[in-house]
Parts: sequence; C-alpha cells; structure tokens
Amino acid sequence: MGSLQTTSGQNALSVWERERLDVVAHTLTGLHANQAIQFFRERPTLLLACLHHHYPLDANLIRALGKRAHWRQLSASRLVRWTEALIAEHVDQWDWELLSKNTALPWSKALLESYAEHWNWQSLSSNTGLPWSQSLLEEFVYRWSWAVLSRNPQLPWTRAFVDANAHRWDWAAMSWNTGLPWTTALLSSYQERWDWTGLSANSALPIDEALVNKFQVLWQWTWLSANSGLRWTEALLDRYGPQWDWTALSSQAQLPWSHALVQHHAERWDWKALSANPHLPWDVALVRSWQKHWDPEALYRNPGLPWDTLLAHWRDPAFLAAPQDRPAPEPLPVWDWDALSENPALPWSIALLEVLQEHLDWDRLSWNPGLPWDAALLQAFEEHWDWSGPSSSALLPWSTSLLAQHAEHWDWERISANSHIPWTQELIAPYTETLNWATLSAQAGLPWDYALYLHFDGHWFASLVGQHHGLNVHHLSSDEMATLLLEKPSPAAANTA
Repeated sequence: MGSLQTTSGQNALSVWERERLDVVAHTLTGLHANQAIQFFRERPTLLLACLHHHYPLDANLIRALGKRAHWRQLSASRLVRWTEALIAEHVDQWDWELLSKNTALPWSKALLESYAEHWNWQSLSSNTGLPWSQSLLEEFVYRWSWAVLSRNPQLPWTRAFVDANAHRWDWAAMSWNTGLPWTTALLSSYQERWDWTGLSANSALPIDEALVNKFQVLWQWTWLSANSGLRWTEALLDRYGPQWDWTALSSQAQLPWSHALVQHHAERWDWKALSANPHLPWDVALVRSWQKHWDPEALYRNPGLPWDTLLAHWRDPAFLAAPQDRPAPEPLPVWDWDALSENPALPWSIALLEVLQEHLDWDRLSWNPGLPWDAALLQAFEEHWDWSGPSSSALLPWSTSLLAQHAEHWDWERISANSHIPWTQELIAPYTETLNWATLSAQAGLPWDYALYLHFDGHWFASLVGQHHGLNVHHLSSDEMATLLLEKPSPAAANTA
C-alpha cells in the first residue's frame, strides 16, 4: 500500500518522466498566475467585475473587498463559497430578497430559522434549492406563501403530499401546475376546489376522451380547445362540436388532420387561423378545394404549403419566355408578395429571386432565414438588401473577406452584436472606428484572453467585459487574489481601468 504503481509496456512513463511533467505543469501554472497578477494589477475595475461574477469568493476575500463589495451581486452569486458563518458575518449587508432566491446557499431548517425575520418568504417559496419536504413545510407553515408554493412544480408532489396540505393550498394556482401527479382520482377528489380554467389549459393532465366525458360540465372549452396535451380523435370533435372553440381548434397542431376532417367541419373553422396552420395535410388539391375560403396574408406566410409545386411555373422556361401566352395557374388567391417575402419555406435560390425581383419586398426578404445565405447571394442583390438583416444573420459564412467586401454596407451596431461571427483580433482590427465597443464588450462569443484585451485596451468597457468573461481570473489562488485586493492601485492603474 502507498507504493508507486508503474505500468509496463512501450508507452509507460518512467518516474523521472512523470516528475518532469509535474515540474512543467507547475511552471506553466506559475507563469499563468504571474501573467494574471500583472494584468489585473493594472486594471482594478476589470478585476472587481471578474471577481464578482466569476471567482469563488470566500469569507477572507469578501473581507478584503471591503467597501468595494457589491452586495447585490454577491447576494445573487452561486459561486460564492457559502457558509452559515459567512452569512452571519455580513447579516446587515446582504440583499435578503436576492439571497432568498439563491439556490446555492447551504439551505437547512436551521438556516431558515436563524434568519426567519430577514428572509423574503415569498421568494423562498419558489426557490428550487431548498430541501423541500412535508416537515419543512410544517416547520414554517405560517410563513410560506402558499399561493407561490402551489405554483412550484419542484415540490415533492405526491398524492399524499397534496392530501396532507389540502387545507393550505391555493387551489386556483395549483390547477395550472404541471408538476402534480395528475390522475382522474385526484381530479375527482377535489372537484369542487379546482380552477377548471387552469385545469383546462394544463397540458400535463392525462386528457383523453374519457376524461373529457367525465367532467364535461366543468371544462372551460376555449382553454381546453387550445390544450396541446389533449389526445384528439374525430369522435371527440364530433361529440362536443358546439362546445369547442373552433378558432383555437383551427390553430391546433395535434388534431387528426385530413382532407376529410377539413371538409367535415368546413362551416365551423376559423379560416384565417386555419390558413396559418402548418400542420394541415397541405397539397395543391387542398389549396384549390377551398380557394375562396383561405385568408391570403396568413396563407402566404404559412411554411407548410407545397411551395416548390405552387411556384413551379415561375421557374418554367416557357412561362418566363412568354408569360403573356402562358398565364400562371391560380390555385391560390391573388399573390401576396409581401407575405411571401417573409416565408422561409419557399424554394429560394438566386434564380428564383431574379425572376421575382420586381415583385418581392426586399426589406422583409433581408430578414428571411430561409434564403440560401452566402457571399454570392449578397453580391448578386447588393443594391436591394436592407443590410440590417444580413448584419444580424446567423447563416452567412462569416469571414474577414466577407466583412471587407461589404464594409460600406454593414449595419455595424448589429455586426457588433452578432455572436455568430468568428471574432478574432485580426477580424476586429480594421473596424475599430466603426464597431460599437459597448456592445462588443458584452459579447460572449469573443475569444477572450489577455492578448485580445490588451490589443484593444483603450476601447473596452471593463464593467461589461467583467460581467460576462472571467479572463482567466481562475489562475489566481485565494492568497494571490487577496494580495491584489490589498494593494493600493497606482495612478496608472486607475487610468487604465
């Protein structure tokens, strides 16, 4: 026991090799720490922001912060090394409402009791970090917000738990809660207490035809009609036809949609809602059958239609050569090109855009994620785009050359906020005067390190950078961090913060 275990074989490391690796690792750690100390020594504002947001502060470091401690941020932090002693030491500084919401505290009955007069009990009632149990509820029965507890899906919900607190629950609030062990028996036992509007909307209920039948006089039918959890059948639709909200049904994804179902209830549908529903069995026959019923604006925005077929004539060379001799077929109402310009499901291509160029709304088209966004598309219609749309795109093949190619067109505020751009020091450098540095400072997608920060040192907003990025603050030990905090900042450091 305790002896060094070695592995025989060609790839095994000798004791000497392992010792060398340990020395190298230790040296690299030291270099990183020294670099971090020097970097943050010259930027105290950035240090404080990184500390509050990214460092596991303990009691000693919080003392070292002194008046620089931001107590609201600390109260909300999940990284602080929370102990009962730490909470007691700063009892007058904490923001107790934020502390009450913090799931990372060492929650226990004793902690709750110790500061019973300080906690915000309404916030505590929704805190998922508490060790919820029947005994915990009983211990502070008159302090909890039972309305909030009733909405909390994280409580240890069981039938026995519901029964044990039946006289305390807010039954209206609980009716909307998706965390309960919903059964027909539970619904029946408290039939007179439930809020049936909440139950009708609650997608966690096991609602099928039998459950609808059992409580048919209690349901709120508009909410039930929109419930995504209901197990729909054609028989269920027929049985309660007058009770259903047919506008809500017309938007439902889960109905057993078919041509026959549309036909069967043709006089009941809300045709505007039906026109927007992508879950119908869309084909040319369905479109043509009800041509006079569809709402054009909703229909042309619907991604579920067979657009490749419906637009086939616009790509037919014979039609394009002599459109006056070959009029476009009209299975649809009069073409709404504004709505079509927003629809991502069309078979978009450069060729189709060229054909439809005079019809389309290019401002709307500029934001359409369904286009085949690439450098060729941008170039082909350079004069038509609302460049705010492409500047926000997650789909373009972003590169240094693409940015340079259209530098005079980009919306640089939106470029600065675009997290899909592969940000690098080289990519940023040409645009220091056009980028919004406050927006860029808040970007989580930048490759944050000391080199990047130093290269543009005069541009960053340190308080924003520190909120989102640790900048290797973890390289510093607690003792090294305490030393930094206790140093008196030099005038130069204050100016570069």
